[in-house]
Amino acid sequence: MAIFFANVIELFLFVVLIVFHNNGWCKGCLDDERRALEQIIESMGFGDEYPYPSKYSDDCCKWEEVECSLTNPHVVKIFFENIREDKELWFPDLSLFAQLKELQELHLKGIGGLINPKALCKLDYLQHLDLSSNSIEDFVEPCWGNMPSLRTLDLSKNQFQGNLASIFANLSKVEHIDVSHNLFQGIVPLFVFANLSRLSYLDLSYNHYIEVESETPSWHSSFQIQHLFLAGCNLNNQTGRNIPSFLLNQNNLQTVDLSSNLLTGNFPSWMLHNVSSVLRLSGNCFVSQFPQDLQNIVSTLVELDISDNHFEGRLPSDINLFLPKLYSFNASSNRLFGSIPSSLGELKNLELLDLSNNLLSGAIPSGLTQNSPLWYLNLSNNSLIGEMLPKDCNMTQLRWLLLHNNRFQGNLPLCLLSSLSLMLLDIRENLLSGTILGQLLVFKQLGAFLLGGNDFGGSIPRQLCTMKKLQFLDFSNNSFSGDIPSCLGNNLVWRMKFQADSWVPTDFTTKGNSYSFQGIPLTLMTGIDLSDNKLGGEIPVEIGELSELHSLNLSHNLLIGHIPTSFKNLSNLESLDLSHNRLTGHIPLEIGQINSLATFSVAFNDLLGRIPSDQKLSTFSESSFMGNPGLCGEQIQKECSDNFHRDDGRRHDLNEKEEKGVLDEPLVFYSFVFVSYSIGFWSVIAPLYFSVNWRRKYYGTIDAWILNLFNK
Repeated sequence: MAIFFANVIELFLFVVLIVFHNNGWCKGCLDDERRALEQIIESMGFGDEYPYPSKYSDDCCKWEEVECSLTNPHVVKIFFENIREDKELWFPDLSLFAQLKELQELHLKGIGGLINPKALCKLDYLQHLDLSSNSIEDFVEPCWGNMPSLRTLDLSKNQFQGNLASIFANLSKVEHIDVSHNLFQGIVPLFVFANLSRLSYLDLSYNHYIEVESETPSWHSSFQIQHLFLAGCNLNNQTGRNIPSFLLNQNNLQTVDLSSNLLTGNFPSWMLHNVSSVLRLSGNCFVSQFPQDLQNIVSTLVELDISDNHFEGRLPSDINLFLPKLYSFNASSNRLFGSIPSSLGELKNLELLDLSNNLLSGAIPSGLTQNSPLWYLNLSNNSLIGEMLPKDCNMTQLRWLLLHNNRFQGNLPLCLLSSLSLMLLDIRENLLSGTILGQLLVFKQLGAFLLGGNDFGGSIPRQLCTMKKLQFLDFSNNSFSGDIPSCLGNNLVWRMKFQADSWVPTDFTTKGNSYSFQGIPLTLMTGIDLSDNKLGGEIPVEIGELSELHSLNLSHNLLIGHIPTSFKNLSNLESLDLSHNRLTGHIPLEIGQINSLATFSVAFNDLLGRIPSDQKLSTFSESSFMGNPGLCGEQIQKECSDNFHRDDGRRHDLNEKEEKGVLDEPLVFYSFVFVSYSIGFWSVIAPLYFSVNWRRKYYGTIDAWILNLFNK
């Protein structure tokens, strides 16, 4: 019976806890705390223009962004993250939060600065403070380093300033510190963390104005770190740029990131088995070969990044045996040579492989691409030969394929049909040839199609127009012929604002130079490059409807006809190159309406007439117009004659009907010709027929002309 009652009591308490968890304390939040929260909401700027959200009821424990304790009516957690729909920055007064006496977690997003930051120090129970990903330009309040209960401090991705060395020493309970991507200054010796015995996560990365020193003064850590991020923080600048020695005594290392510090020395092979999950050593000056013999030690690493160093030699032929769990392997921008190990194809979890910018040779091993889980493959800038991909390739997850600047031959492989999720295909600067089969152009998600610098020929397939998410199209320096497909005007990205979703940097030539677009510029940039081919016909007027296009290069082709006046709609165009073609007519005045135009060339065509001197075209030099003998104007210092024919050279839409008068009708025209001929004929013949006297005079005159002609 006692056991029965004990079970009933446990069930009752469980139900009570569930009710409290779902509904908060049954009496609702405290009046003082509710008023403080209402003031906080009002400080966000809600008013007539932005009404106070109706979802905030009288019981603040029921608010989405607020959690109350399960055992009392106090607010213990706050998650205010970008509440305003207009994304306007908010400057919270932290003294209002200080009224929430038992607050344990505070997460604020969408803020531009802090008012009364010292007030947070009154929150003795605060365990988690998250101010990450904001726009705070301020110094860290010193008393934050004395908060007795703080376990997590995340100030990352702001513009905090000041010296870090004096902030953390007294945070005795802290476990997680992230101050990465800020503007802190000064020397930060790691010994200031020595007594933080619970510290398991430390991120000081990408504070470019600090110098982290791990070797001086001498110290011993009381913690066993699990996740250490010291990338881009001038690590050990004053003590030889070596790997921190204290890591040799750390036994629980899961993630270590020492990237972008110009560290020196040989390959730290001991880290392959001391770090259990993620090791990033990119952007340093390590030398020597990749370890060939690890004495039968099997690493558990899932991510290894040794890119942008000075490693040389061959990759181990049995790399799959001591790195069997690799998910991501980046060895790009080194001096590796030899062939790609076929054993990489034995890594069943490998999804990201980057061996670009090395000296690798030979063919791509078939095992690497057969039933492969790879979604990112970059082998660019090597000396690889053979077919672009093995014939039996099957990469259903592939989204990014970069093979440019190698020596591949042949055509696009049909096995690419299995990669329907492809978002970027870059095979520029190879020896590829043949025609592009329309059946291959089924990549509905493709954002960049880069084939430049090969020897592809034939016409541009119309199926290209079905790929409506294309952001970059580069078919330059090939042998394509025929017309430019007018259906390119159906592209969604080029016609309307549509930000692409890609984290892979993309190289594209515009304004006469090659640029690498990444981050936000990559999401906004668009371009078409069909230069250096044998394309003919007229420029489709539909191209003028691509209002979101930023770069258009049709130079060095065989294009004829006039420049379409529809180009006036290319309102975001920054670079337009139509040089080295056979274009005729005048330069349309409408081109001058493109205010964003920074680079422009119609050189070496058959254009004629006055170059418009107003608006944008007056800013371009003579080189933009040279090679057109019929042009005149201020830009080329050639005066136009007074009797200059002012035909604007406009090419109208084919669907536009021309106005016609009565005399343009065929029946009226031929009737007029017939009547004129009849009147002319009978005005001569009729008098001769009816008058004998006229006939005698007529024949006599004719005879006299004949005699006079022969007597001469």
